Amino acid sequence: MTALLTWQGTLLCRRRTTGELIQRPVNSPLDDADLVEIGIPAERLQVTFSNHMRNDIGLSLQVAEGALAGWSVTRAADGRSINLERGGQFLSALYRSEVVRTASHANDWEGFLPLSPTDIETLRAIAANDWVVRSNATRVVAHDIRFTAFCGLKLGPLAFDLRWQVPFDLSAWPNRLTLLSDGWRIEQVCRFRPLVYFTAFGNEAIMRQFALSVRSLVTFGRYEGDIAVMTDRTPEEIAAMLPAFDRPRVLVFPCPARERTGFMAARYSIPDWPEAWQYQPLLYADVDTIFDADIAPVLRAIACSDRISAPLEWFSPLRTTVSVGASLLQRDGCEPGSEIGFNSGTLGIPNLFEHAHPLRMIGRIMTNNATLKAPGSRDDDDQVVANYVSFKLGHFDTMLLAPYVRV
Repeated sequence: MTALLTWQGTLLCRRRTTGELIQRPVNSPLDDADLVEIGIPAERLQVTFSNHMRNDIGLSLQVAEGALAGWSVTRAADGRSINLERGGQFLSALYRSEVVRTASHANDWEGFLPLSPTDIETLRAIAANDWVVRSNATRVVAHDIRFTAFCGLKLGPLAFDLRWQVPFDLSAWPNRLTLLSDGWRIEQVCRFRPLVYFTAFGNEAIMRQFALSVRSLVTFGRYEGDIAVMTDRTPEEIAAMLPAFDRPRVLVFPCPARERTGFMAARYSIPDWPEAWQYQPLLYADVDTIFDADIAPVLRAIACSDRISAPLEWFSPLRTTVSVGASLLQRDGCEPGSEIGFNSGTLGIPNLFEHAHPLRMIGRIMTNNATLKAPGSRDDDDQVVANYVSFKLGHFDTMLLAPYVRV
């Protein structure tokens, strides 16, 4: 299937009742119309690096079926889009209208950009989500995203020409998308759907801390996104602890932890919950965390990061401090030099697609060590194991959260 984006940033459609060709917005529900499919694979119509290698950017094809059967397809003057011609007339999408007509010449309005089903899905997802511009950590909300004339895509103050983006580079999709401004200038945007999550087990004092932390998050922290708690309490028990305005926003992930290691390891089992994979970024906070300022800058910074982040514990050298994994590192023959450990009570996770592996490894080593450890050892403490895993393969960022966190 190949659909067509008009020069005006709309999709070429066909009205179901009359068969009339019309234009509709990219994010339109298409209740009364269908996308026009031209029956030629998008790979044959879009311009890729391989086309330049083969020097075969030109086109001369015939549409054999569908609403445009009998129309000829040629490459437009811009070298990226196509023209559709029949009997000396060119298909033309009228500017700022849903009308599609014909013209005797091929200029701007007569250009159409071929889109694959994946391209269309990507465009609709771009328009449906909030994003953070990685170069300056600016947030762009969904209602500030528009498709405009000249095959334009506007994300807040940023403008892109879609002719130089398709087929999209989806190597980091759906969490990140690399776009080219002016055909070459790299801009990367990161999807922004944050989740702040907690683990809460044990006595009533712990639960009161959890409730207070949540209240500080949504008041002083000005947080408006989703909140989750991994707990052995029921959703009804959690709801009873929170003010009414907090309850609908807290997702309860039942977690059957029954002892100390399970309580500590629970935060690292977040990849086991399918719902959590839909978020970027994720912020874990211990229940004794109090939020006293707007949390938005923290979340934007985490979303743009390439690494899991945790706050530096400046008084804990990895070489000598047991609480940040010194014993594990020594027994494994590691040489941490002058590196400093981190506090695992706060974790900034960009997303789970790229960062589930070290989290799961921390949880696995913790539970393994709970069985293997000698009496009095702290080898199953989460902070001990997290620092060890970070040194060996995670390389957590200990500076990103420094401006925001006080331990």
